[in-house]
Amino acid sequence: MRSWYRKVLVTFAFVAAASLAIMIISTTLDTTLRYSLNFLIPGVFELNEVLMVVLVFLGIAWTQMERGHTRVVLVLRKMPIRWAIKLDIICWIICIFFLGILGLQSGKEALRSFQMNEFRWGAVQMPIWWAKALVPLGCWLTCIQLLMDIWLDIGRLKGIFPLDLPDLREIGE
Repeated sequence: MRSWYRKVLVTFAFVAAASLAIMIISTTLDTTLRYSLNFLIPGVFELNEVLMVVLVFLGIAWTQMERGHTRVVLVLRKMPIRWAIKLDIICWIICIFFLGILGLQSGKEALRSFQMNEFRWGAVQMPIWWAKALVPLGCWLTCIQLLMDIWLDIGRLKGIFPLDLPDLREIGE
């Protein structure tokens, strides 16, 4: 199951990266054309608003899987490894609680948005209900990843897995 889940997260990360590329290209084209030919591409701003949601919420679980979120490890490096792992578990539980509530509330809003076929009004009328649905999806996928991280950390404490946190190693080791 873990390898299948990893494939799902990597696929979503590629979609998130593609949305970033589209944002960069569309903004560059729009800015270049606006200042060189006084021509504005309609809908670029609205498109980038929606793509920002894709970028953040389809990439958040993959980033957690890769332990890519910013962490302050200066204190953790000074702690015994077992205490650092226990502190990690506490942090993951707090994150699950927060993201679970965010996912539940944003899921309700996404359902309401879908039912009314919500659009973003601007230079171009753009549907946004599908982007709102990505918020709870990203939150819940991250909760699943956090549960896997907790399971791994508990396994480390029980001796099932090596007693190591890769992101706590000194740089250059």
